[in-house]
Amino acid sequence: MRLPRFVRPYGTSALLLEWEQRIDPAISASVNAYARALRPYELVEECVPAYASLLVTHRGGRQAAYALRELIFGLSPAEEQRSETVTHELPVCYGGEFGPDLEDVSTHCSLPPEEVIGRHTAVTYRVYFLGFQPGFGFLGELDASLEVPRRASPRTRVPAGSVGLAGRQTGIYPMDSPGGWQLIGRCPLPLLQTGPDTTRLRAGDRLRFYPITAADFTALQQAPLPWPTR
Repeated sequence: MRLPRFVRPYGTSALLLEWEQRIDPAISASVNAYARALRPYELVEECVPAYASLLVTHRGGRQAAYALRELIFGLSPAEEQRSETVTHELPVCYGGEFGPDLEDVSTHCSLPPEEVIGRHTAVTYRVYFLGFQPGFGFLGELDASLEVPRRASPRTRVPAGSVGLAGRQTGIYPMDSPGGWQLIGRCPLPLLQTGPDTTRLRAGDRLRFYPITAADFTALQQAPLPWPTR
C-alpha cells in the first residue's frame, strides 16, 4: 500500500493528501483505499479522489482538522481493503456518426480503424477518478499506440455517451456538453440516474468496452442493461 507523502491543510475545512504526482495504478489504488476507509467516519464530510491526491473535507474547525490528521495517520493497509469494486462491460458503436474522429485517430496513429477499435477494446481500464462533470470517469491507461492530443478546436456540443481519447486517457461523456476529446464511438447506456446511486461509474472500478452495431445501439437505447449492483 502506497502511503501519502504529504497531508496538508486545504483551507479551513479540508485536508489534502498527496502522493507522488504521476498516473500509477498502485497510487490510484491507495488513493481510493483511503477514500473508502475515511468516508464512514462522522468527522468526514466528503472525499474527492484524483490521480495522485485525495481531498478530504471535514465538519469543524482547527480541532476537527487535527483529529482528522491523527485519524489518517492511524489508518492501516488491512483496513483499507474491505470494499469491492465493480467491473463494467460497456457497449460502444465505433466510427461514423457515433465516432466522428475515428478516421483522424486512425491516421494520427498510423493504424487502420479496425485496429484502433481492437486495441481500445483489449484493455481493462481503471476508473481513476470522476471529474469535469458528474459521472465522467477518467479511464486509463490507454494503449500507448493510441495516444492522441485533444482537438485543436473543442466542439460546442458532444452527445451524451460519446467515447473519447485524450493523451493516455479514455472516457465517456455522461451528458451533452462541450468537449475537446477525440470521439471514436458512443455508448447507448446512461451513466447517470436519479436516486441514491446516481453515477454508473465510481473511482476504483474497472471497465471494458466491446463493439456493437448501429442496430444494437438502437436496441440498447430502448432497453438498456440493468444498473450495476454494489
